[in-house]
Amino acid sequence: MSSQRWAILFLIVAQLLWAGNFVVGRAVSTEIAPLTLSFWRWTLALACLLPFTVASLKKDWHLFQPVIGKMIILGLLSVASFNTLLYFGLQTTAATNAALFNSMIPVIIIGLSFVFFGDRIRSIQAVGIVISFCGVLTLLVRGHPENLLNLTLNKGDLFVLGAVLSWSLYSLLLRWKPTGASPFSFILLNVLIGEAALAMLYLPGWIESTPLEMTTDNLLAVFYAGVPVSIVAFICWNEGVKHVGASLAGQFIHLLPVFAATLAILLLGEKPEIYHAVGAVLIGFGVWLSVRKKRKPVVVSSQ
Repeated sequence: MSSQRWAILFLIVAQLLWAGNFVVGRAVSTEIAPLTLSFWRWTLALACLLPFTVASLKKDWHLFQPVIGKMIILGLLSVASFNTLLYFGLQTTAATNAALFNSMIPVIIIGLSFVFFGDRIRSIQAVGIVISFCGVLTLLVRGHPENLLNLTLNKGDLFVLGAVLSWSLYSLLLRWKPTGASPFSFILLNVLIGEAALAMLYLPGWIESTPLEMTTDNLLAVFYAGVPVSIVAFICWNEGVKHVGASLAGQFIHLLPVFAATLAILLLGEKPEIYHAVGAVLIGFGVWLSVRKKRKPVVVSSQ
């Protein structure tokens, strides 16, 4: 198999594993408290990463030290906030909904880049943002506009939107990553910072005091979130991007809601609704409009 085909396979596997995180989070939502799952997931990931990446972090420490404040923000937005808010959301919202909200990230990044860095938004991108936002509203009100008027929004959806906003900010601020720093030292530093924050919240029991029950299902859920999702998917994604480039790899992100919705229907018995399809189409079309490249004019040379 050619290297490009392997890269495509890696990119598909990464999206499938990440989609599974939505399904697992929803499946154990009544068995494992959100902060508990997030803390133990990253504890396991850290234990697996540390022996292989600590030397890389030591080597790159001189690059991170001058911008350690910015690295702390990135660690809090990614490891500490995104997954924790997602697991809180999955307690009361469907995995399908959460995955569809997640597909809004490219559009949110464009909007945030305008707000924080003044990056220009083309008119077609503005249209795409509005269309995608209409898709989000469709999901929020479950296809019934009166729900918005009566403020009967699902609390879980709002948590998931918070997670999406957190990851969008993280993605936007990745420009803070020091040039020349290894991706392995960077991910280890992110996990160390995020895990420290989670430990300060989880161990004193300020938000929740539910211990992890050592059942087979719970341990498998922590393992899946800690190793395949946090490590294997990351490696697959990096390998795929390395061989096909970021632009092409980015298109594979749209597989995540498809995989998540399919897994949720097959494994969780979630029932697809018309508003899911309407929301997905609006979000998908809006994202497509927002991220499509402006065509260059065709120049016809005269003979």
